[in-house]
Amino acid sequence: MVSAADAQQLRSAQQGIGRLVRRDLSAFWATLDLNRPEAARDALVSFVPELTSTYGESAASVAADWYDEQRAAAGVRGRYRAQPAAVAEATRVQRRVRFGAQHLFTLDPSQTLTFLLSAAPTYALAPGRDTIRNDSLRDPRSAGWKRVTRPGACAFCQMLAGRGGVYKEETAHFASHDDCNCAAVPSWDPNAEEVDVDQYVASARMEGLRQAAARGNEDAQHQLDEHRAGIRAFMQPYE
Repeated sequence: MVSAADAQQLRSAQQGIGRLVRRDLSAFWATLDLNRPEAARDALVSFVPELTSTYGESAASVAADWYDEQRAAAGVRGRYRAQPAAVAEATRVQRRVRFGAQHLFTLDPSQTLTFLLSAAPTYALAPGRDTIRNDSLRDPRSAGWKRVTRPGACAFCQMLAGRGGVYKEETAHFASHDDCNCAAVPSWDPNAEEVDVDQYVASARMEGLRQAAARGNEDAQHQLDEHRAGIRAFMQPYE
């Protein structure tokens, strides 16, 4: 079983990569001429996908090495080597950048930076979580993957992690709030309880909405906003 200290090691690596993404993005932002919003937008559309790809490869590589170390430490039988997941497609990142870049044409262009400081690390860190998730499903000795949280994580994430079940289906996607820094970790417990299949369906639907919203679909974004508002209202008594 992955220990709390081992999970924290993975989260710390994720946090470090996220900080580097924000650092480089902020430095690039400082070079932009915000009096030329079109040029600033085009520069960001070119730069941000390269940024998320570079750090995404690092996140995936770190996660693959961590997976192999955990597997060896657990004494899991059989040979298996983790494979780093692919980085986010440039076109997906570009659509998200264009969406956030709308603020460049307003009286407060700095909102674009605020938006991207949240979105860019998400794209950069996703390959790391996808690596754990994918390899947990490919590894013939793995029982699946589960969510672990750090102290101070939001009540919703703690509730999901507290169920203790593992995900065993390709349709189950990992979603993490930017400020919670949850992690996906493998489980080699053959007796681990599986998360209810209804959650797979909900997870797949939400992933579809997220992708549609990232493409600029306003209806999908509205549904996401309503869903998040409902979750906040539902969790308020537990906070």
